[in-house]
Amino acid sequence: MKNLLKAILVLIFFAVLYLAFWPIDLEPVVFQVPKNPGLEGVFAKNNELASAEKMLEGVGIGPEDIAISVDSQLYTGVEDGRIIQFSFDGKNQKVFANTGGRPFGMKFDTSGNLIVTDAEKGLLSIDPTGSIAVLATEVNGSKIFFADDLDIAADGTIYFSDASQRNHDVIHEALELQPTGRLLSYHPTTKETKVELEGFRFANGVTFGPNEDYLLVNETFGLAIHKYWLKGSKKGQKEVFNNELPGFPDNINYNGNDIFWLAIPNVRPAKAFEDLYDKPFWRKVIIRMGESVYRGVEPKPFGMIVGLDLEGNVVHNFQDSTGIFHDITSVSEFEGALWFGSLKMKNIGRFELK
Repeated sequence: MKNLLKAILVLIFFAVLYLAFWPIDLEPVVFQVPKNPGLEGVFAKNNELASAEKMLEGVGIGPEDIAISVDSQLYTGVEDGRIIQFSFDGKNQKVFANTGGRPFGMKFDTSGNLIVTDAEKGLLSIDPTGSIAVLATEVNGSKIFFADDLDIAADGTIYFSDASQRNHDVIHEALELQPTGRLLSYHPTTKETKVELEGFRFANGVTFGPNEDYLLVNETFGLAIHKYWLKGSKKGQKEVFNNELPGFPDNINYNGNDIFWLAIPNVRPAKAFEDLYDKPFWRKVIIRMGESVYRGVEPKPFGMIVGLDLEGNVVHNFQDSTGIFHDITSVSEFEGALWFGSLKMKNIGRFELK
């Protein structure tokens, strides 16, 4: 009996040593999490989004963003690198191009080229024939590690996010919380890529505000939307646009009038997990427990679209807790409806605005 007890104590001793000190690849850092407003008040629970129309069913995994051309054709990119062209009724589908990587954000420039941020290939330009040109793969000698979303200025300058310089796995990024995300700009006349802003915990959605006075940049795991001034007395300054969100901000798009449409793929984790954001030691312990443990904290499927006014106030709140539409990563307003994509679904959604 004594020998058995000793063996158990030895096992416990080595288990504690392993959980506390075993080397790991991830390096969590301290982060002071903003207050969680929860699904209350302006974020009150509803299932309005569950009534949206499914389109492009079976098109492929993760039609993440949706772009519209001047001739009213729609485009989306999926996990296997294909970019699909389709009409407003979801028909006439065809493969427009294949980047060979993972296309995320996309917008058309004034010359009719589809500009794409590809997480594996960098910043790309695809002409109307489907021919692909690489615009940028590095900045200041460092690789563009995770090109994510973009918007294009009237002068052709492309502003885009480099989400992280460490992880393509978003769960690893959420565990580390290292502020390595960046906002970059590409200037087509000089072909120069510049760093505009640094220090984001997963830089994500990018969109211009009215008159291109400023950009909004989403910081997914920093749980905030930032405003970056491009004109006026505040030019070059950054400020918080909104950091009172119940979920992770992904892509964001301006409707050209009075609303910023924000995609929220999922709600924030339980408070017990968020309490570990300023305790990197305990996050390391969780990582050492293995993927089956730390991936088990992922919330159940949930979808959310929020409309913000020009001051950052919530004026629309559409949700789906049924799991029909979930992991929504982009939303754009075309022809009186919201068109939204997802990182995990095999279809896109169309939600008629009333």
